[in-house]
Amino acid sequence: MLEPEFEKLYSEMEQCHVKPLWLAEKSVNPPQPHPKTVPWLWKWSQLSNLARRSGQLVTLDRGGDRRAMGLANPGLGGAPYATNTLWAAVQWLNGREVAPAHRHTAEAVRFMIDGNGAYSTVQGDKIYLQRGDFAINPPWHWHDHGSESDEPAVWMDALDVPLNNYLDAAFFESAAKDVQEVTGVVEGSVLKYGTGQMRPAWEPPQARYSPLSVYKWPVTERALTDLAKVAASPFDDVALEYTNPHTGHPVMNTMTAWIQMIRPGVHTKAHRQVNSSVYHVFEGRGATVIGGVRFEWQQGDIFVIPSWTYHEHLNQSKSERAILFSVQDTPVLVALGKYREEALTANGGFQTEKETFATEKALAYG
Repeated sequence: MLEPEFEKLYSEMEQCHVKPLWLAEKSVNPPQPHPKTVPWLWKWSQLSNLARRSGQLVTLDRGGDRRAMGLANPGLGGAPYATNTLWAAVQWLNGREVAPAHRHTAEAVRFMIDGNGAYSTVQGDKIYLQRGDFAINPPWHWHDHGSESDEPAVWMDALDVPLNNYLDAAFFESAAKDVQEVTGVVEGSVLKYGTGQMRPAWEPPQARYSPLSVYKWPVTERALTDLAKVAASPFDDVALEYTNPHTGHPVMNTMTAWIQMIRPGVHTKAHRQVNSSVYHVFEGRGATVIGGVRFEWQQGDIFVIPSWTYHEHLNQSKSERAILFSVQDTPVLVALGKYREEALTANGGFQTEKETFATEKALAYG
């Protein structure tokens, strides 16, 4: 009988902290990804209410120097992350308030949802932010936020915090002063690089991170409108990626950001990718079918698409466009040679819908 010898072998392996591959091969080498992240949608009616109340109750002395509400994906066991690699949040800033300067090794971006008179200063470059503006924050750059108006401001944050922490690469430091010194002309990076196609002739290209601190909404909207006259993706309709104007590369090493228009009456075909993404509905209403489940969204809502999960977008309006902003972890997968995508070929490229997502039911994930 060999069984006693097997038991003895496995017992000794356990004591030596050794795991036999032949007993764990399916979990170590699965045939395809099985993400813990689940499709989910947060309603703006709930998020805005919680953000507003936090603005009233959470003061700086209660830890509110960053009044950010992290979106916790129900599939991640209570971790405050939107996906395995992305931290996303809604951040609220009261009028005439300052979020003190600090820096961290996590890469960060933010997309303005609402508010006028708010500003962000990154490494001495002060920029004003309005609805639809997209701002970047490279790692280990000092940054503070503030408001010069009486009205509050609210934006969506996205950082690579889960990945940063998984790699044991997290560092954080608070500045000696709440507000940085502005070291150049206000909105200097926009004045120098905002056209996108040109740079000062005496400066070398900036390859590591985009020299442009903020991508202004009027320029972005014009680019979307122009692209819609020329071409569109069968999977994402009119989609643009924010890039470093000097290199054409994504604005961050670990994250990229998109803005896309789903035109009236468009129903895109389904595909899936080895990446995860967090979407914010900037304008309009529609639905995204994720893994066979319909997620109906409207302005302000935020939803998640996990890795290797079929998804398609639809705008049933006959006259109104829908605008989606998204953050994706694609650059990491591309850099590591692990990115792939696949179109759905069955059923004409459209998923068979199983049900419609409802947060009050919480499906099977609550």
